[in-house]
Amino acid sequence: MKIIKNILIVILTFININLVIGLIVSICFPKVLSGTINDLIINEVSYKNYKEPNIIINKDAKSTKDLVTTDSEDVNKILQSHAVQQLLEDYINKTISSINNPEELENIDFEKDAMDYIKQNKDKIEQATGIEITDETLNKVQNNLEEKELNNVVKQRIKNTSKNLTKEEKTILKAYSRFVSSTCRIIMISIFILNLLLIAIINKSFTKWINNFGISLLIGGIETIILSFALKIIINFKNSFINFNISILIKWGFIIGVLGLIIIMVYNIIIKKQRKELVYE
Repeated sequence: MKIIKNILIVILTFININLVIGLIVSICFPKVLSGTINDLIINEVSYKNYKEPNIIINKDAKSTKDLVTTDSEDVNKILQSHAVQQLLEDYINKTISSINNPEELENIDFEKDAMDYIKQNKDKIEQATGIEITDETLNKVQNNLEEKELNNVVKQRIKNTSKNLTKEEKTILKAYSRFVSSTCRIIMISIFILNLLLIAIINKSFTKWINNFGISLLIGGIETIILSFALKIIINFKNSFINFNISILIKWGFIIGVLGLIIIMVYNIIIKKQRKELVYE
């Protein structure tokens, strides 16, 4: 009977470890994807379609981040700010949604959304870039967007992408949308908590589940970091020009791993205290 209990606990802990990894990836991957897609857009759209006087093509660039810039340093810094990158992340979700539901494509107005986003996040962008955003700066950004006709480019890219995708690829996109959704995250958290309750019931203890909780977080965090590096190596091996930024995955893998270690230490302290109390009794 004890062997069966141990096997069940190992299985539940293993499931929880994978749920931790899944949750971290679900939360962080859209940001990883936004950085990667941003590089691909700059590489393909700017290099092939917009060889204009205000675009500088660096043929000696070692990464797509350095491949294309505008002739305005202020504009470059603003377009590379966290606030604007967040806009790009939002547009990835809109893009995937438009591929799955083509009628939503008409709701996209990239130039307007970009300008509205910059105006609404003016203070954050100024703090991040150290640049005062004047009316003149806003005009530069707007002119830059209009000259590139990015709104038409975005819509055309989505149409082309949707047209070229196979049925299997569209199925993968739908699966991705579900995986990064709030509903999926809530389900993963619920299963994780349920497994902890089952472990507590199997052990007939209100403290042993804490150790399994810590182990799940620690191993899940470590495995997330390992998988992130492995994924980056594989992608860079296949295409060295893609800037696959895994820093946020590593960051949260590390945070969750450290949190797990702290929980395990707390559990050991509780156990030592309980043993001391038993000795004194």
